[in-house]
Amino acid sequence: MISDKTERLNHYRSALPGVDKAVFAHEKKGIDIAKAFTNEGIKVIEKAYDTREDINRKFEEHFHTVDLMICLEGEETIHVQDSNLLKAGENLPDGKDGRKLNGEPQGMALHLKAGHFVAFFPGEAHMVAGHVSNKKTHVKKLVVKIDLQRNLNPNCPCTSDCIRHGICAECVVWHRQPNNSLPACLREKGKILIEKALNNM
Repeated sequence: MISDKTERLNHYRSALPGVDKAVFAHEKKGIDIAKAFTNEGIKVIEKAYDTREDINRKFEEHFHTVDLMICLEGEETIHVQDSNLLKAGENLPDGKDGRKLNGEPQGMALHLKAGHFVAFFPGEAHMVAGHVSNKKTHVKKLVVKIDLQRNLNPNCPCTSDCIRHGICAECVVWHRQPNNSLPACLREKGKILIEKALNNM
C-alpha cells in the first residue's frame, strides 16, 4: 500500500506503471488528470458517494490490479487488512478482477481526504466508504485501475527468473541503472556490437 499527497504521486512511478506519463501530461500540458490516465490506456472510474454504516461495507481485493484512489473532495475511512485473514466471498461481477471478502471492519484504519491518494496492491483487502469521526461525509474521487499484467510481453525471450519478466519497459529501466548488466535478451546483440566496434578500431 502507498498513501501520500496527490502532488507527490509521481514519486511512486516505479511502482505504478503509467503514472509518470499521466502526471506529466496533467502537470505540464494541462490535461485533465482523468483524461491523462485514459490517454495512457488506463481505466479510470469517477465515483461520488456518501460514507456508509459499517454493516453496509465490504472488503474487496484484486488479483493483478492496483486500485489507485485519488480523493478530489471530502474524506472517508478505509480499512485495510491482509486478505488471508478474511473469509472469501463472491467474485466481482462481469469478469472484473477481484472478489469480495467477508469480515467486519478491522486492520488499519486509513483516513483518505481531498488532496491525497492511496494505492492498494493485489492481496491488500480494502473496505471503503467509512464514516469519519462517526459522521457521514460525501466523497468524490477517481479510482484508477492499473493492470499490472497489461504490459506483459507473452513472447519475452528472457530466460531469467525475475519479477520483471515480460514487463519489458520496467526491465530496461532497471538494467540502465549503474552497475547493472544488459537484459538477458539483449546480451547477444551487445556482444555483436562490441565485436564490431573492436574490429573497427
